[in-house]
Amino acid sequence: MADGRHANETGENMNSDVEPKLVGATHNNRRVLIRRGLIGALVFVCITIAYSFFVVIQFHTTIVAFQKQKAYLIVTYQNDRGEPVETVYGGAKEPLFIPGPLLRYHRSLSGIELYRQTITSPEELDELFDLLSHFPRLNYLGLEGFHINQERAIKISQLRNLKTIGLKKCKIEKSCLESLLNIDGLTFVGLPDSEFSESELETLTRGPTKETLTGLNLSYCDISDRGASMISRLRNLESLELDGTQITDQGLKILARLPRLKVLVLDHTGVTDYGVGYLSSTPNLVELSLSNTSASDAILETLKREIPALRVSDD
Repeated sequence: MADGRHANETGENMNSDVEPKLVGATHNNRRVLIRRGLIGALVFVCITIAYSFFVVIQFHTTIVAFQKQKAYLIVTYQNDRGEPVETVYGGAKEPLFIPGPLLRYHRSLSGIELYRQTITSPEELDELFDLLSHFPRLNYLGLEGFHINQERAIKISQLRNLKTIGLKKCKIEKSCLESLLNIDGLTFVGLPDSEFSESELETLTRGPTKETLTGLNLSYCDISDRGASMISRLRNLESLELDGTQITDQGLKILARLPRLKVLVLDHTGVTDYGVGYLSSTPNLVELSLSNTSASDAILETLKREIPALRVSDD
């Protein structure tokens, strides 16, 4: 019996010794886990801050590259009343409690206008096209005097938020328009005084732009009545500029079928009273420009009576 009691007492003493050790080990494990968690969170925060500064610095380095080429950089943001405001990059009033570079990066660029500098080498220009990918929010791109090859066209087409493309006095290589215009959501395309194959306008009628395009500027391009036939398939087109092209009365007859057309510019073209008469079937037309054409005052007066809201310029 004494041996039994001794064994029980020994067991109880052993259990009482083990329990504090287990509790202590548990507390130690918790402290280790908490410490590791805090260290992990601190490392994550440090990496995030470091990466943020890297991205901001990279962004502003890219900005400087475009500024050296005298690019016009546009930023769109909301003012205190929640209204959209468009201004030149760096021109907005910055809140005192937010560092300017961080805020400008957050706003990013909404538009770039770039003119070809004669002193810039082709290699430097290729680098600029590579840098366009640093501006994912870009919705407007205007280029003047550039040679657009397939590689540059693809770089532009990767800007998936673009709504407006303007290529003035550009030489566009064969098949490049297909890459340029293969962007969902494009609403305006301007190619004034640019060189490209008229047949490539077919891209407009079979790509995503067929339904979204509302504005098209082909001023002083090599466009004939064949091009007018392609353009007439853009059923949502509201603004069309064809001044200085080879459009004739036959082409105008086709374009008059555009159901949403509001603005039509035909200055310096060969259209006559015969073609202008077809515009009476374009009831939404509100602005028509026929400067330096053979359209008579009589046909214009008739057209105004048929479309009372129409404003005509024929100086």
